[in-house]
Amino acid sequence: MHNSVLRLVTIKEVKAQYPFLIDHEGFDYFDEWNDDDFFIVANEDVIFDGNFYLDLYEEKEKKWLSNILNLPLKEIDLIRIEGILINGNFSTNGSIINAEGDYGPYVYIGGNVDCQSLLLGGSYVEINGNVKANEVVMTSYNHGNFKCSGIIDSPVFIVEDHYTTFTDRKNDLFYYNDKTDEVDPKNECTYDEDSGEDIISVELRKHLDNPLIETFEELKRELEFGELILKQNNPPAKTYEYWRDRVLSNYRDLKLVPKEFKTEELCNLALNITYHALPFIDQNLITPEFCDKLVSKDGFAIQVIPDEFITKELCFKAAENGTALRLIPSAYYSEELILSVFKNGKHQPDINDVPSEFITKSLLVEYVKLGKGLWLDKACKENGIDKVEVLKRVIDSGIQYLDTVFGNHFSAEVVDYAASIYNNEENKPEWNNYVQKYKVKFERLGLNGYLEN
Repeated sequence: MHNSVLRLVTIKEVKAQYPFLIDHEGFDYFDEWNDDDFFIVANEDVIFDGNFYLDLYEEKEKKWLSNILNLPLKEIDLIRIEGILINGNFSTNGSIINAEGDYGPYVYIGGNVDCQSLLLGGSYVEINGNVKANEVVMTSYNHGNFKCSGIIDSPVFIVEDHYTTFTDRKNDLFYYNDKTDEVDPKNECTYDEDSGEDIISVELRKHLDNPLIETFEELKRELEFGELILKQNNPPAKTYEYWRDRVLSNYRDLKLVPKEFKTEELCNLALNITYHALPFIDQNLITPEFCDKLVSKDGFAIQVIPDEFITKELCFKAAENGTALRLIPSAYYSEELILSVFKNGKHQPDINDVPSEFITKSLLVEYVKLGKGLWLDKACKENGIDKVEVLKRVIDSGIQYLDTVFGNHFSAEVVDYAASIYNNEENKPEWNNYVQKYKVKFERLGLNGYLEN
């Protein structure tokens, strides 16, 4: 690994040594660089061994960077690296990876690039020569920009919602570019209504080593790992341990695990991470007992349970273990279930989730008692219910509910009613505490008589 040619150079020095860069659009694109921040610079050809990462701000990549620059990790943490400049050709037997779609350093390569695959996301990348990739060139997401002054030469070339320009291309297996109209119709994606995903074409999938890859997002994850993905390159066989590590890293990768490795143990491992893994496990593992276990652990799991396993009892279990009403099929709604969801929820109850046929005075009373009742006015108006009557019933339920009534539904009418019940010798200390707590509100409505007691 010839890393000695890579060195840290301040942006002030970069501007002095390479003044032509200052006029490039991507150079200090947001006018926020400091002259004492840094570029990684090589003023000659670079031959690299292994994957070359452009996501310099991520923790894993910082460790990688400390190794290639021979600097302590704590020193890497203290500096800001805004760009990479290679004033020559760049060659690596691994992939060049910018997996982060939202951001990345400015990259300028003055010569040609030779690599296994090139994955670009949020970085602004300029390559002054040709790109030769043994497998894939993929640019993804519209926060980044890629300008190649030469030829993109790779078996597979994918431009997915990304600002990508090039002089020419040579792609023997597959080309897709959603920014142009020149793509062969057989290479287009198809929309899957069930998953809401764009499914990549059969034309691309027939070249992939893993036939379970269906979306560009899944393809990107393979490239992020620096994997060989094309059949023609005979990728090395993967083991159970490999897939176990992948699933631990991202539960969604369970979908990509070949059948011989997708064991019950691996499925349970993914489900221990999150119930969202349920759609990716083998259907023969899903039983009523299995669903009961998931929902008992987290009520929000009800949203991924297959319809045939959802019962009234399971819905109540979800409610008891914290969920949102909108995640439960409306066929199972009842006032008892709705109140259970409200009582055990992790957030303030939302009356907007409740269909109008279930909104009654008794439900609204409990709604106010359980939280702030922020949408009480709206619910009462839409359903023809007297708000003051609801609040009076809440007040009747106990002096402790004056806190939520005075705090969120203060009016002269509810104060007068509350006083008629609790402004007496038996409740005097607690009543006076609430009056003092909401003194400003009493004064604002001119209810000063209650402050004199």
